[in-house]
Amino acid sequence: MSESKAAKARPLAIKAGTIASLSAAILLGAASLASADGSSAKLNNCWSTWGSTGSSAHCVNTSQTGSYQNEAYCGGVDTNKASGWRQITKGSTIDPWGKLECTFSIRYSDIWFKG
Repeated sequence: MSESKAAKARPLAIKAGTIASLSAAILLGAASLASADGSSAKLNNCWSTWGSTGSSAHCVNTSQTGSYQNEAYCGGVDTNKASGWRQITKGSTIDPWGKLECTFSIRYSDIWFKG
């Protein structure tokens, strides 16, 4: 007894449809992560912004002299990124600085300070 060709092809078609649906869901999820954007809390009038895959730091009329660093928290298998420490004096405006780029997506970014 041999199975018909249609009966043999049906499980394969169902598997291909399931894989296509899962792939679309994964791609849509990645696209929504990649399009997220935002801004960190201000620290001494400095803050970090992010969008799509990148981040930049901003300081406007900085209220305290010290070293500042921008850090990007990347999504997926990408590692987090950090700019070098930058000495910024009180009253300075440096906008933008500490630009960072993640490979696939960025979850958020933040500004760090050491006096």
